Amino acid sequence: MNNPNDAAHVRWQVWLILVAVVALYGLLRLSFGPLPQDPAYHLLADMRTSLVVVPHAGDVLSNLAILVAGLFGLAIRSRMNVAPDARTAVNVLIAATILTALGSAYYHWAPTNATLIWDRLPIAVVLMSLLALVMADRVHPLYARVGLWPFAALGMASVILWGISEETGHGDLLLYLIVRIGAGVAIVSLLILRKPRHTGTMWLLAAVACEVAMALLERFDHEIFQLTGGSASGHNLKHVMAGVALACVFGWLRTRKLLASATNAL
Repeated sequence: MNNPNDAAHVRWQVWLILVAVVALYGLLRLSFGPLPQDPAYHLLADMRTSLVVVPHAGDVLSNLAILVAGLFGLAIRSRMNVAPDARTAVNVLIAATILTALGSAYYHWAPTNATLIWDRLPIAVVLMSLLALVMADRVHPLYARVGLWPFAALGMASVILWGISEETGHGDLLLYLIVRIGAGVAIVSLLILRKPRHTGTMWLLAAVACEVAMALLERFDHEIFQLTGGSASGHNLKHVMAGVALACVFGWLRTRKLLASATNAL
């Protein structure tokens, strides 16, 4: 049974993290000003239309890889090795994965800042729920329950803030970037610096490797499209790699075992 003092301590740590993120955003915002979305972001390499009905077909249809990963997670959900405190975080992760596939397809159908919001909202929830699960494995199991909703709220707020700022003509992507990059750095740091409570770390390391590959594929979107003779773009392949990364996360949750030496570390 969880100690009430442990829950209070974890809750205090969660809110300290949130305050630190907001403070960092405020400092950077005051120092450098807002960071608007680059309009060129929407100028992706794959402009093909499939069957005369699906615009930007490669980028739209490649989201099937993310959808398959989400459905895979849903199919094995009941067989995952997850404590009751982490069950909601896993359910949110699965739902957000499926919504990411739908939101990304919606965005790529007609790429604009307005549609990009529906791509980034579920992505933010995926990252935050994964962060809560990794912190539960590497710091304290209560993070999966106590940290989930505050982290998810921060992720969604960062997207909403960006969307509103773009609509008012003062676009500011800074908080979203802090949340997204910060979550990735935090997860990698925890995997390196903290001992796990469960087996299966290689699944998470594989997901991190996929994330690095995704960044490279996105960066060289146009170059890969030219290199493949127009058969696949970097962004097409990024979606496929995202599906693989998420499948690895679900594989970790399904196959992991609680280590005999596992202790609650604060």
